[in-house]
Amino acid sequence: MDSDSSDAHDSGGEGARSQRSDTPPRKVRKRHYDQKYIKSWEKEKEYAGWLQGSTKGDEYFYCKACKCDLKCSGGRFILNNHANSLKHVSNVKGSANQQTITQFGQGQSKKAFEDKIKTGEIRMACFLAKNNLPFNIAGDLKILIQDVCTDSEIAKQITFEKTKAQAIITNVTGKLSHSELVETLKTERFSLIVDESTDKSTTKHLALIARTAVDFKVEDNFLCLIPIVDGSASALHEKCKQYFDNQNIPYKQNMIGFAADGANTMFGPHHSLSTLFATEIPHLFLMKCICHSFHLCASYACKTLPRGVEDFARDVYNYIQNSPKRMGDYEKFQCFVAVKPHKLLHPAQTRWLSLLPVVKRLLEQLPALQLYFQNAVLNDRLLAAQTIHIKSMDPSTELYLNFLDFVLPYFHDINKEMQSESPKLYLLYERIFTIYKTIMECFIKPDILQLTEGEKNSSRDKSLDSENKILSLDYENKINHLSIEEVYLGGKVQFLLLKPGFMARIHEMEIIQFKEKCILFYMESLRQIKQRFCFEEKQRLKSLAFMNPQHLIEKHAVPSIAHIGVLFPGLFPETDNLTELDREWRLLRNMALPFTGKNADPTPEEFWKHVLLIKKGDQSPMFPLLCQFIRKLLALPHSSANVERLFSSINNMKTCQRNKLCTDTLEGLLHTKRFITKNNGQPSSNHLKLFNKNMYKHKQ
Repeated sequence: MDSDSSDAHDSGGEGARSQRSDTPPRKVRKRHYDQKYIKSWEKEKEYAGWLQGSTKGDEYFYCKACKCDLKCSGGRFILNNHANSLKHVSNVKGSANQQTITQFGQGQSKKAFEDKIKTGEIRMACFLAKNNLPFNIAGDLKILIQDVCTDSEIAKQITFEKTKAQAIITNVTGKLSHSELVETLKTERFSLIVDESTDKSTTKHLALIARTAVDFKVEDNFLCLIPIVDGSASALHEKCKQYFDNQNIPYKQNMIGFAADGANTMFGPHHSLSTLFATEIPHLFLMKCICHSFHLCASYACKTLPRGVEDFARDVYNYIQNSPKRMGDYEKFQCFVAVKPHKLLHPAQTRWLSLLPVVKRLLEQLPALQLYFQNAVLNDRLLAAQTIHIKSMDPSTELYLNFLDFVLPYFHDINKEMQSESPKLYLLYERIFTIYKTIMECFIKPDILQLTEGEKNSSRDKSLDSENKILSLDYENKINHLSIEEVYLGGKVQFLLLKPGFMARIHEMEIIQFKEKCILFYMESLRQIKQRFCFEEKQRLKSLAFMNPQHLIEKHAVPSIAHIGVLFPGLFPETDNLTELDREWRLLRNMALPFTGKNADPTPEEFWKHVLLIKKGDQSPMFPLLCQFIRKLLALPHSSANVERLFSSINNMKTCQRNKLCTDTLEGLLHTKRFITKNNGQPSSNHLKLFNKNMYKHKQ
């Protein structure tokens, strides 16, 4: 038993020991170390700019974009996860463009410096455009400025060459100037003045000029050049329409006037550019250029005189002026007879009334010419010299030259006056009628031109009846002519015909033939004026005399302007406002106006701008409808001389040596010249915005 119990005890002890040996031993826990922030992470590309150490401890990092502290226990894995999170990516994009206070100041300073460089380059380009200099010298101009201004940081940073100069002119200054004009035409009434011409490279252009009267400042602004191949009226009309449509200009509503020369394509009675525009715009005011018309009047009248006078002028010029030796010899004769050492002039076919300055120069130089060609006949023994000498000594040549010196200024003066850009339309009828009557008085009997007592008594308006009588008079009927002795041919002609020494050199029959030729000149000039300026159809122009400031200042204004609504239906206010407009006019004509002394002769722009500023007691305009109507009338054209000046400007740009300028560049140069005139070439912020890489043609 004891042995059994002891065995049992022993077996139990062994089981307990075996049970304890099967249980695994307890694992020893490893000590955990957190990842600490590493300063060098900030220099790495993917973390630069937003990562920095945290104030919470070494185990944290701070994100400047998200403005939060995070544990960096996972090291780069945690950093990369945060960098790729949507929140972080969004915050980084938002803060990328933000600058610190110091960076902000530096950025502003840098931009201002760059703007100064751009301004300098724009002004350099404007200098080339203003003086018609080629773009090839842009690089030399830059080098010159940098050599002179060695201490200028702006000059050192200028990069100005041919390509940039052309890009600035075409797509910065020219583009902005054109855009500003187009925006004006979208809201303001304007007149269109056109003409076509061929330049040095035989490219035919249709030039468009817009006449506006914004704030009573009348301006003729270059609009565009349209290259054309087909010069028919339909093709020109389609090109103009296409341009207006592309620029979104409502020309059918805003275009109130049209002017061009008298070519059949422009002003033909049946199918021309003017008739096509008039079909689209029923109340369009059409004006054939008065400068072209009066030039033609004088040209046709001069054809009635002997051809020898004009041939004499050409032969003298060709004989002397084309030879340096003869010019040197002629100067000696000028000095000997004590005449001014002026050069001889050549009558040009393309210049308006160029014969008048030629005539004046020949009369001035006639003593020297007579002596020179007398010597040339003896020494040169040329037939040309002998022919010119005979003409110079012929007394009839001197008579014809003096007659032309008297009569041509009538045509020349009105031509010169109507070339003005300032409004002259309201003076046109009066000026032309005055010339017509003055020429008629030279050879028509005075009693025929005057009203009889019965006509005066039966007429309420004597001036109107006198005008109608003069216009209806048959000036070709010799019964109405003065006797051949009484015909007036100018003061100098009258003096020569009374001078005994002169009369001894000329036969009486030659004097009669001379006077008859002069009468033919008078009659042809009257015929041409009446044909090209139909007085009966120009009552609209006559009615515009009410715009003359002197009529209002001197209290000679008409009592009412309501009748003008019939003549200008497209410009006159609506019928509902007609009474108010006439009331404003009647009030103005009786108002005391502050134009005295030095200001007694204001221009129409100055006068009507002052009227616009007159206020009522409540500070509202006193004459709003009247000023609105006048402003439209001031925008009407009276000639197309401004287009001729434009073509002269193009000829100065596109010379024989500089003939590769394309139409876009020509337009840019012309618009840039307008910008220079208007703003003195000082660039604005809009110019600086356009000054970028997109201004180059290959970038567009």
